Amino acid sequence: MSVILFVLILLTLSFGGEKVREVKLDNGVKMIIKETHGKGIVAGVIFIKSGVHGEVRRGITNLITTLLTKGTKKYSSYEIASAFEDYGGSITATTTDDYVEIAFATKVEGLSRGLEVIRSMLYEPAFDEKDIDREKTNVITAIRSKRERGYELAMEHLRALTFKGTDYEVSPLGKEEDIKSITREDMLKRWKDILKGGNVVVSVVGDMNIQELEEMFKPIFLEMPAGTLELPKKDIYIQSDQIQRIKRPGAQATIVCAFNAPKIEDKDYYSFKVLVSALGNGMTSKLFQELREKRGYAYATYAYYPTRYFSPRMFAYVGTSPEKSQSALEDLIKVVQSSEITQEDVQLAKSKLIGDFLLDHQTRLKQAWYLGFYEIMGLGWKLDKLYPDKINSVDYHQVLEVQKKYLDRYQCVVVEP
Repeated sequence: MSVILFVLILLTLSFGGEKVREVKLDNGVKMIIKETHGKGIVAGVIFIKSGVHGEVRRGITNLITTLLTKGTKKYSSYEIASAFEDYGGSITATTTDDYVEIAFATKVEGLSRGLEVIRSMLYEPAFDEKDIDREKTNVITAIRSKRERGYELAMEHLRALTFKGTDYEVSPLGKEEDIKSITREDMLKRWKDILKGGNVVVSVVGDMNIQELEEMFKPIFLEMPAGTLELPKKDIYIQSDQIQRIKRPGAQATIVCAFNAPKIEDKDYYSFKVLVSALGNGMTSKLFQELREKRGYAYATYAYYPTRYFSPRMFAYVGTSPEKSQSALEDLIKVVQSSEITQEDVQLAKSKLIGDFLLDHQTRLKQAWYLGFYEIMGLGWKLDKLYPDKINSVDYHQVLEVQKKYLDRYQCVVVEP
C-alpha cells in the first residue's frame, strides 16, 4: 500500500527509567513502544478488539487465529515458526473473549525477518482448505474434551447461565455445529471485518532505540484499513439466586459460582480486586482457609475476577467429594458473601496483588502484554505504571463496602455423579 498516512506522536515519557512512546496512526492503529536495555531482545503483542463479539458463527475468530500460524501466501507454517525460533523466540496467535492476541519474541537481529512474517500473517493469510478441515476437527475434539473435565463442563454451563443472551454465552472455542459449517469465505470476511485500524493496539518492548522500533513497525500497520468493529454493548447482571445441577460420571463434585462485579471503568474496580484477592488468592485466602483447612472439602479452591468489557463477574470454585457437595456449596457462598475481612487480610491481599503483578513483568513479552492489554481494554497503557499505587491506595472500608454491594446474588453450577 503506497499511500503515506499522517502519523501523530502523542506522547513520549520516562516510564520507570525507560522511555515509552505512544503513537497513533491516521488509520486508528495505536502503537505503544517501550525502549529497554539488555541482551538484545524484542517482544510485542498485537491486540485486535473482537474475540467472541459479533460472531455470526460461534468459534470463527478462534479458528482464524489457529490458522494464522499455519501458513500464508508467502510462508509455510515451518517458515513462520523458524523466523522466530531460529533466534530463540516464538510467535503465537490466540482468541480470548474480547480480543485476538498475536504475541512474538525474538532477538534484535531477527526482528526484520520476523516483521516480514507478521505482515504476511496479517494481510496474506492462506486459510488453506486442508488446514481448515484439520483445525476444525481439532477444535471440535477440544470442545468435546473439555466436557470430560468437571471444571470445564461446569464453566460451559455457567457461561450459558450467567451470560445468557450475550456474546459471552459461548466460549471462544465456539459451538460444534457452527464450527462444522464455517467456510473459507466466512473466515476471510470475518478477518476483514475485524482487521481495522481502530480495533488494533500494537505494544512493543525491546532493547533498541525507540525511534528505530517505531520506524520498523510503522510501515506494516499503516497498511491496515481504517475503521472499527462496533461491539454490541449489552450488560446483564444476576438478579436472583440460581443453582443448576449437572450429572456426569466421576468421583468428584465440581462447584463454580458467579457473582456480580464492578465494570472496569467503575470506581470500585480496584477495591474489588483487593476483595477478590482476600477471598480467593492463595493459601492465606478466606476460601482456602475455610473450605480446605477448616472443613477439608478440597485441595483446591479459589476466586478470580476477569477483566471484560461487559457483564462483569467474579467466579469462585471448589472441588469436593459428592457426599459433601451441598454443604461445600453452601459454605462457599457463605464465605464469599459474609466472611469477616480484617485489616490484615486487606493488607496481605494488596501485597499479593502487587507482588504477582511485578513478578509477572520479568520478561519483555509480558511487559508488552500488560501495556497493550490495558490500552485495548480502555484503561490506558499508563495503568501499567500506576497499578501498584491504585491497589495500595485501596482503603479497608472500601473493601468491606464492595463485599456488601456486589456479592448478594449468585448463580452456581454443580457437576456431580
